[in-house]
Amino acid sequence: MGTATTSAVGLGLTSGFVSFLATAFVLHLTGRVQHRAPEKPLSLMNWAALAALLLVMAFIEEAIFRWFLIGVVSNWVGFVPTLIGSSVLFTLAHRPNGKLKYLTLMNLTLVGLILGTVFWWWGIWVATAAHFGWNLAEWGLGYTVSGEKVRHVLPSPTIRVIEGEPFGPEGHWATTVVLYVVVLGMLRFHIHL
Repeated sequence: MGTATTSAVGLGLTSGFVSFLATAFVLHLTGRVQHRAPEKPLSLMNWAALAALLLVMAFIEEAIFRWFLIGVVSNWVGFVPTLIGSSVLFTLAHRPNGKLKYLTLMNLTLVGLILGTVFWWWGIWVATAAHFGWNLAEWGLGYTVSGEKVRHVLPSPTIRVIEGEPFGPEGHWATTVVLYVVVLGMLRFHIHL
């Protein structure tokens, strides 16, 4: 990777990570987050293995929903239809993780649109880094990564549960607010290039 690509990947990772930290801060302000220690603490080796699993999962999702659906299929259908289609399929792929209420559907679709745009502008590595940064911060702070049903696969170092929201942060309005700020930031950045 060249210096520019490495810098863009670092920016993607940082952006995803900081975006979730902002979401966690807003969630904390709501007073509806319950926190407890896990029954069995994670060892450093488990922590590293689970973080690596998050990276692999982010890459696989980006390869399917962005590289293939947007990067390849858009040659026949066009960018906008494939961006929308890949975002909808990305959302539906998260259905097995928990109940998708209206806000969850909206947030996951918005994430799909954001990551699709990041892919289109900067490529798969930056989209993967942004996706991984979000998931790493989410998991590291003890939230579920896209639904409570995933917690047994990705046990976190601590446990944070949002009262009344079984899907986790992606089903809460705090995520909506942060994602809209991210969209505005991306638009402003791209317009001023």
